Amino acid sequence: MNRIRLNNPVTRYITTYLNFLSSSNFLLYTVTPIIPLLIVAVLSTDSYLWVGSEIHHFYIELFAVILSAVLGFYYILHARNLNDRFSLFVGIGFSVSAALDLFHVVVSYSMMEDVSFLKYFIPQTWFAGRIFLSCMLLIGVAKYSSLLSEDRWVTRNKEALVKGIPSEKKRSKDGKTSKIPRNSAR
Repeated sequence: MNRIRLNNPVTRYITTYLNFLSSSNFLLYTVTPIIPLLIVAVLSTDSYLWVGSEIHHFYIELFAVILSAVLGFYYILHARNLNDRFSLFVGIGFSVSAALDLFHVVVSYSMMEDVSFLKYFIPQTWFAGRIFLSCMLLIGVAKYSSLLSEDRWVTRNKEALVKGIPSEKKRSKDGKTSKIPRNSAR
């Protein structure tokens, strides 16, 4: 009976993911940020604890612009150095999002007195920046992500995965050949 070998790409991804969930990195990078986010979520439910103003909005958005610009610069530089198109799409997404957020900050700060204008301008520019970034990330993942490209390889080579990865011959010092499976320790 044909069995799928344990060293195929899909099994490796699943094993890597499960190992990540059981590692200390999962706690450090996933569970730890949840704590301050929950505190902010609880504080934001009470309208008397979370009182903001136009200047608070300005500084929060300016911080987002700086962070987005740094990420965009990093990903574009990463794409240039490694010739990675996925990083290029992510970098362009963050850079344009930073430019839209900067426009959002400058106009909303300069037009603080016109509340009727800001009532429509702030949500629309914020929405435009998030939609553009989401589209760039979606295009980058759909076209250039290594995870999806290896999944395409898996679907094209189903028979090879079911039958087992073909073995290659190894020539020993005495001239004899022996079969060793690929992806095994040599």
